[in-house]
Amino acid sequence: MKIALACSKGGHLQEMFKLKDAWSKYDYFFITYDSVRTRELREKKFLIVHPADSCVRFFINMIWNVPKILLEKPDVLISTGMGWTDIVLFPLFRLCGIYTIYIESLANVSNVTGTGKLVRKFANRFLVQWPKLAEEIGAEYHGGLL
Repeated sequence: MKIALACSKGGHLQEMFKLKDAWSKYDYFFITYDSVRTRELREKKFLIVHPADSCVRFFINMIWNVPKILLEKPDVLISTGMGWTDIVLFPLFRLCGIYTIYIESLANVSNVTGTGKLVRKFANRFLVQWPKLAEEIGAEYHGGLL
C-alpha cells in the first residue's frame, strides 16, 4: 500500500509525525508546502508553493505537481490539514478512486476548519479529535489521535 500524506508545514506536519506509527510501515510520500523545514525532510516529498506566497505560483505549481503525485499511484490520501491544497486534492483523488482520510486538527475543539467543511463531502473518512465535536457534527471519533 502507498500513502500520500498531505499537511501544511507547521503544526499540521507535527501532527502527521505524531501519527508515524500508523503510516511508516508502508510506502509513503509527503505533499506539503515548500519551506526551510520541509526541504530538510528526508522522506520523499512534493513541495507546493503556499498560496499566501503567490496564488499564481501556487496554481502553476499544483498543475505541475498533481500529475507527478498521481503517477505515484497512492492507494490512500491522509491529511491533517493543508488548506487550498486539500480543496484541490480531495475531489481529485476521490474522482481517481483513491481512498481519502481527513483528520481535523487537535486544536479544533468546538468547530471544524473551513478546509474541513469543504473537503468533508469528498473524504471517505472524516475524523475529529474531540467527542463533543464528533457528536455535534456527526463525525468519527476514535479517541484523541494525537
